[in-house]
Amino acid sequence: MSRLSPDQIDRELGAWLREESLTRAPAGLVEDVFARTSRTPQASRWWPPQPDLLRDIVGRLGGPQPTGPRPIHPRRAPAWQRTGSLAGAIAIVLIAIVLGVSLGRPGTGPGSIGSPSPSAAVSPTPSPSATPSPAGPPSPARTVIGTQSAQRLDLGPDAGPIGVTSAFGSIWVADIHADDVRRLEPTTMRELARIPVPGAAWFAVADGALWVTNQVGTGLTRIDPVTNTVVAHVGDVPPCGAPVVAIGSIWQAACDADVILRIDPATNTVVDTIPARGHLFLVLAGDRLISVGPEGLASLDPVKRTFTTIGGRAAIGSGFVASDGATVWAQNSAGIARIDPADGRAIAGFTYPDAAQAVSFAAGHGWLTVRGIGVLEIDLATNTVTRTIPLQPSPNIPFEAGGALWVTDFDGSALWRIQL
Repeated sequence: MSRLSPDQIDRELGAWLREESLTRAPAGLVEDVFARTSRTPQASRWWPPQPDLLRDIVGRLGGPQPTGPRPIHPRRAPAWQRTGSLAGAIAIVLIAIVLGVSLGRPGTGPGSIGSPSPSAAVSPTPSPSATPSPAGPPSPARTVIGTQSAQRLDLGPDAGPIGVTSAFGSIWVADIHADDVRRLEPTTMRELARIPVPGAAWFAVADGALWVTNQVGTGLTRIDPVTNTVVAHVGDVPPCGAPVVAIGSIWQAACDADVILRIDPATNTVVDTIPARGHLFLVLAGDRLISVGPEGLASLDPVKRTFTTIGGRAAIGSGFVASDGATVWAQNSAGIARIDPADGRAIAGFTYPDAAQAVSFAAGHGWLTVRGIGVLEIDLATNTVTRTIPLQPSPNIPFEAGGALWVTDFDGSALWRIQL
């Protein structure tokens, strides 16, 4: 057999990949095999199979000509699930044969992909598996959700994104499992920086810096947006929910420690630790700091360092609270309740038992994420749902900025940008 060019080798390997696809071997499994022998990613280059090229490679190997795809019965397990290990072994043997025959390397036996002897006339080409190229930042995939143009950015396996915010001309996303904060360009979603932050979860902006909670650790981390570096770590108790910026301070609930931290962002120090047993989370509604207590909402007096009960049965046992600036929104077993912080009276409710995830607000409307349904736009003047963006199955935290709706997908380890 005549010597083949590197591109012809790739094409023969790609053709074999198509044959493998007929037994429904997963692209990832086959890709791993090809990564050890070929110069280019095969799954994206050669998928789906093309029968003409497949016949060509089978003909070169002297095998029977394929007659077309072999359908798998819908109730029958795919072949790769039943014989995955065998398929992987066959894949390696076939690739070794192809390379051994086509390259005709001197000093090697049939099927061997070892290095040629030092006396070989042709200089060896380094194996890509020996010096892998580092993967660059991911690129977003364009799609349409309902009637909305959208982009989905894959953050990598098990990144666990939670919070997302807009600050300092960028979009920031907190990956609790990847232990980092990513800075993105708002239009292209291009990654600008990645800052290590253990257990990153919720954001706040204060004193010209970005602050993020260490959800599975303690305290908050301060990030300098000029250098994209961590410049301080403040607090020694586990945080609970998002920080609140008010009265010249950062206020952070710490549910497990039964306290609320008051942090001076100018000095990066905890200036007060307020006892808060039985009170969870913290939001700013009007000019008051509101928490959830055993009898519903409660107001924190920052001077007296005490809580005053407001009430509101809809807030008892709340999983989270948020504020549109005037009212408080509390998650409960029925869904989401909108509550007047003056007296604890529920003024609206949105019934999505065990499915409502989070709510955020922008210019007279709110965004409510609901598992299995999508993201709901709510008119704050009428308390009606005016639009549903069917982002499924598990939208998490919504945030509107720059004419787009940003939504983290914790389960899917992704970030969505939906054009509004």
